[in-house]
Amino acid sequence: MALSSEEIIVDIPKLGSLRGSKTTSAWTGRKIYQFLGVKYAEAPIGSLRFKKPVPIAPWTGIKDATKYGKTFPNPSNYKDIPEEEKFSPDWEDCISLCVYSTNLSASQPVMVYIHGGGFYEGGSPFHPPNYLLEKDVILVVPQYRLGALGFLSTMTDTIPGNAGIFDVILALEWVQKHIRYFGGDPNNVTAFGQSSGSGIVSHLIISPLVPDNLFHRVIVQSGSSFGTWATHVDPVTDARNIAIASGKCTESSTIQDIEHCLLEMNVKTLLQCTKDTRIRPVVGGPSGFLNKSPNDFFLKSQCRKGLSVMTGATKHDGGHPLTAFYDRFKELKGFTDTNFNSFKLMQFVVGRYGSVDETGILTGFLTANLFDPNTLAQGDFHKMISGLYDFVNTVVFKAPVLKLAQFCASVNPRQTWLYTFDYEGEHTRFGYGADTSKYPFKGGAAHSDDNIYLFPWPDSVAKLNQEDTKIAKKMVELWTSFATNGIPSCSDGPLWPPMETPIGPYLHIDRTLSVGQNFHDEFTVISREEQCYKENKSSL
Repeated sequence: MALSSEEIIVDIPKLGSLRGSKTTSAWTGRKIYQFLGVKYAEAPIGSLRFKKPVPIAPWTGIKDATKYGKTFPNPSNYKDIPEEEKFSPDWEDCISLCVYSTNLSASQPVMVYIHGGGFYEGGSPFHPPNYLLEKDVILVVPQYRLGALGFLSTMTDTIPGNAGIFDVILALEWVQKHIRYFGGDPNNVTAFGQSSGSGIVSHLIISPLVPDNLFHRVIVQSGSSFGTWATHVDPVTDARNIAIASGKCTESSTIQDIEHCLLEMNVKTLLQCTKDTRIRPVVGGPSGFLNKSPNDFFLKSQCRKGLSVMTGATKHDGGHPLTAFYDRFKELKGFTDTNFNSFKLMQFVVGRYGSVDETGILTGFLTANLFDPNTLAQGDFHKMISGLYDFVNTVVFKAPVLKLAQFCASVNPRQTWLYTFDYEGEHTRFGYGADTSKYPFKGGAAHSDDNIYLFPWPDSVAKLNQEDTKIAKKMVELWTSFATNGIPSCSDGPLWPPMETPIGPYLHIDRTLSVGQNFHDEFTVISREEQCYKENKSSL
């Protein structure tokens, strides 16, 4: 390693040398060394498309690592690919990572962040280090293949599936081999992720293909393997539909024809044909990553021994999918059929979110807990919003999080910490920039709002006010203390106890930190607050 006023060079034995740059931490101006867009895999093009990644080959000379690598194109921005470049392999050559360190000669805990984005968008530039590296940790943010390029599968050796997850595994292997040259301790690695990134991290916990030494603890934010969105059981239909949408295949095409079409398809067309398809990790098939469903692992208590886990959700996580449901329900049903809303709405909603309830037991319990009798009798859709909000909150995020916590706590007692993020600050990611004024519900502590206080991005959100800065400092202290010694703690709050029962205790992260005892309370929190508001209003 060589440092000068002009250059920051890290020499990686048996690999090559990297030229980095400098930035500073957000609050104290600590010097941060950053190495951006570091390739850790060969370009996944040609015969490597859809396959496991190949580790990057050694190089001679000094590679520049002062600029972010290109992020993967996705179905939202495929039109940005110029027509004359649609066959260019550069659009697929995006497997890279960023490394951030405050001391290149130290041996500090390592935090590897797996970004979210629904398995189809996201990238390392959106997760800078300036908050987390106020503490003595190393941050690594890998990019992995997304969408069809990362998760498409025909369940054959030609397109086996889960390529994006194998990218993540390769990034963790890269950390084990090389992070010591950036001041990191390979024997103290925390893998953490949010949303679809949390799905990947929790998959890593249970997969039989993941060695124990790749990471030593995990943080799982807003989701887990147990969400219905985290895996796909019929990927072959998606593959066939994409090939047919390209115009190169038909309903009668063989699976070999479908695979040939997908392998030869230019990246712009591939993305265009997947714009209405959400492709996800697959269970089974020749990849071998998940040889059975996450629930089968749960039933057999097959969780990694000795693993410390921190997991939770935001209070209003469900606002993100609820916007999509609201728009779709308006299109399909409208809001004015009070008879349908009273008698069939919950059955409809349960089915939309992937549950089969032929006996009515699930629907009955949900209806009893989420709606008071008067609201149910009136069948006024908009008066039922609070109950629907709780339902989406629970089924998409909070129940899968709690199930993961129960899974891990049952195998590794007193090594699982559970939380809810309740803070509503100046900024929010509710709607992700879209106009949300048409929705009759608020974003609150919305999906991915917790990341506002871990990563200063975008620039407009990075300028935190005084109260928001206090929350960010609490979040950084909790996250990095857990990464350092496996026990989350904060100087400005109570002791955060690990789970002792299937429902708690758990930490409320807000202006004041507090400990709750029954996480099931979070399943009905919106409805209860609405009812409390009505009672207080009527008493005035």
